Amino acid sequence: MDTKRLLDYFANFILAALMSFSLVYPLTTTLSFPYSSFYILGLVTFILFIYSVLFANRSVSKISVPIIISSLAAGTIFLAAKGDLVYIIQPFEWLIKYINDEVLLPDNYFPFFITVFLAVSLTLLVFIFTIKKFNFIIIASSGAIIFVSQWILDFFMPHAYISFYTFVASILTYYLMHIYKKKCLESSNNDFTSPSGFIIGIAPICILIVFLTNSIPVRSKPIEWKWVDDKLNSFYNQFWLSIHGKNPLGFDSDYFSFYSTGFENDENLGGNINPNDIKIMEVTTDRSIYLRGRACDLYTGNSWTNLQLVNSSIDSLNKMSLDIIEMKTGLPLLASKADPDGNIYEFAETDEIIPDIISKRNVKVKYTNIRTKSLFVPLKSENFIFSPNIDDIVLINQDGVFTSDKFLNMNFTYSFDSYSLNTASEDFKKLLRQSTRGLYSLELNRLTDETYEYFYSEYLKELLDEAERFHHSELWKTTYEYSLKNIIRNAPEDMALSDLLYEYLVTVFIDEWNLDGIFGNENLKHYIKFSVNELNDSKYVKKLYELKSLNSNSGYIYDTYLKIPYEMPKRVKDLALSITDSETNNFDRAKAIEKYLSTTFSYTLTPGDSPADRDFVDYFLFDKKEGYCVYFASAMVILARSIGLPARYVEGFVLPSKSKGNVYEITNRQAHAWPEIYFEGFGWVAFEPTPVYQQDLFYSSGGFVHNTSGMIPQTANDSQNQNNDEGNKPDMAPQPVQSQNPFIITVLIIVLTLLGFVSLVLIIIGINKIRRNRKLKSILNMPPKEAVIKLYEIYLNHLLYQYMPVRSGETPLEYAKRLDNYGYFAPGKFIDVATVFVKARYSRNEVTETDRTCVLKFYEPMISKTRSSMGRIKYFLFAHILGKI
Repeated sequence: MDTKRLLDYFANFILAALMSFSLVYPLTTTLSFPYSSFYILGLVTFILFIYSVLFANRSVSKISVPIIISSLAAGTIFLAAKGDLVYIIQPFEWLIKYINDEVLLPDNYFPFFITVFLAVSLTLLVFIFTIKKFNFIIIASSGAIIFVSQWILDFFMPHAYISFYTFVASILTYYLMHIYKKKCLESSNNDFTSPSGFIIGIAPICILIVFLTNSIPVRSKPIEWKWVDDKLNSFYNQFWLSIHGKNPLGFDSDYFSFYSTGFENDENLGGNINPNDIKIMEVTTDRSIYLRGRACDLYTGNSWTNLQLVNSSIDSLNKMSLDIIEMKTGLPLLASKADPDGNIYEFAETDEIIPDIISKRNVKVKYTNIRTKSLFVPLKSENFIFSPNIDDIVLINQDGVFTSDKFLNMNFTYSFDSYSLNTASEDFKKLLRQSTRGLYSLELNRLTDETYEYFYSEYLKELLDEAERFHHSELWKTTYEYSLKNIIRNAPEDMALSDLLYEYLVTVFIDEWNLDGIFGNENLKHYIKFSVNELNDSKYVKKLYELKSLNSNSGYIYDTYLKIPYEMPKRVKDLALSITDSETNNFDRAKAIEKYLSTTFSYTLTPGDSPADRDFVDYFLFDKKEGYCVYFASAMVILARSIGLPARYVEGFVLPSKSKGNVYEITNRQAHAWPEIYFEGFGWVAFEPTPVYQQDLFYSSGGFVHNTSGMIPQTANDSQNQNNDEGNKPDMAPQPVQSQNPFIITVLIIVLTLLGFVSLVLIIIGINKIRRNRKLKSILNMPPKEAVIKLYEIYLNHLLYQYMPVRSGETPLEYAKRLDNYGYFAPGKFIDVATVFVKARYSRNEVTETDRTCVLKFYEPMISKTRSSMGRIKYFLFAHILGKI
């Protein structure tokens, strides 16, 4: 291989390596494989080198391809014979489960095997269509499919942008190479530089283009052409209305979030919103409530997400039921601190709640125009009934958010009992003011002492008195009391307390004290077993287990819901401290933050885009100072976390102020975001910092009763007449979807897609046919001399695609004689065409109409020969789709 060809090959090799990296690396990052960008680049480069050796030329390929195929076949047969084929199959089975979130990332060879498989497959694609047979369209389509699919499915990882930028720079180079090769192919006199020189020349330009486009500030929202958008939406609505007779606008997403509504994006919170009035659900209850659809624990600086979602069956003890248990278990603790004499609070005998502060009511939800896997449920709810019965596919995560394994559509209903808080009550405020971190730990210590005293007085005292008389000392009090209390206090939840106590007491009484000599070995063991079982079944231990579970949950909450970004500006925490420095308890601190936000900042639906390089909360608090519920909820969560109050960000719906016979119609105006703060001894409590709420009505008896519709303050007389006032628009709303039979919708989408595809293909075919006819017509309108030359160029192009090109140094007449000697156009003679062409190109003799007719006669036979030589499918693609022939 000469130096020029070697340089050309090397330049294509580098281009192929970068393209292979840009296709493989985003897939491995999406799968969370632990391989760096340099590792993937090195891997694909090595694989490309192997391909270059195996397929260096046709002679080598004829040897290497059969060897590779036979080796793979032999290896497969060998593994199958030894029963080891499972080692090849297992990684793919694992990958399917891993994608479906059924298994975790293992510490074995599976990730490496899949990475190598992806690298080998995609690098082979790039190698073939870059080095062996250059094809810009296939390479560009492959990359576009990968990146567009990842963005649509929200699988693209931020640290994979290096691969995207590499792809953009590489594909620009590919495109210019595509133009370069096309011009080389069309030009009979090639004055272009070599491919390697061309690549080296344009690569820096492509990189500069990518750098500049990435550096220019961009708007976070898509480009809007209002007139065009209105026309397209109007046409689409009329088209759908003619089919279904109903409004097509709707919420159609796997799981509820503001991002899925189209008003925001996953990268940045905030931005202008413009919701509508389409009904989504009907809720039957006797008071207004908050319906939770999404809760987030992790704040990234410009978005809310979840560090990890753990779903469990609603039949098991989950965070929702634990929140109710905490309320019922913690209320007596808070009440005893607020009222040591026990004269104020009277608990209900059945629910262990305080009726004047907490009441329980039934709620029924019916979906109308919505299609989702999310269910909307308030805090502190239980006794769920689903219709149809789908209990086995309903899950709940650690934030108490309900989801389903399948889509829930129109007419899906469910009901539940929900506890309502009288947050306006002074008694409620007094109770929450008693909440402190470590409340459960102190109560566990007290209950441990009480449990020990019960166990000692009921079952151990007489036994120990006899033992001490036998040994003439108070061995128990001085040595073993602390150890027994430690077992009672710290017994792991996965081990029975009775087993631990039995093992410990047998060791002490028999192995150390030798009391089996007094009472008998079997009798003593039987008595110890009886006593620890009685203790295990007592009310003390049951309450101990509850407190341990609540204490563990409290620790988890403090570990999870106090996190703020390391880059958070210090002035945010300083502001939180200054707002709450005069308060002495957590509840009043939370109320101070709520009041500060609702009275200091303005409400608007058009705050504009938030800067991508700024922390969202910091920008809102110190610069923008206006926004809607997302702004206020995010700010309160971060301010609360800054002073040690566990808080989380929640999205969902609130019920409107009016109902029709206790049936509330939920529209886009009721979509909302709010904060929830945790109080040890009571659980999670919702707060409302958004200023458009009338605080004295929001915190009222009987639950979250307020005089607003969604995020909009309204009066009783004008609630239906304020759609055109921006101050009366809701915060945020998912669009309801018109529920249809999923099968019909799927078929309709497929049919419309196929029709669109077929229409596009027909349009392309028509355009190419018109272009060819116009080109031929223009040639026929030329003078005979120019027409003959143009027709000859067309014939040469056809012969090139028939793999019959002109040889180096071959004249037109020699070329024609060679074709005729092959009988290539028999019975026709290409020498007749070549003779006329030479006359037209090199002679001063006049070219006549007869000469042009002679050359034109070869047009149809040439097309027929090209079609038969290339094959009908390939000819159709190149002639009618790509327009190359």
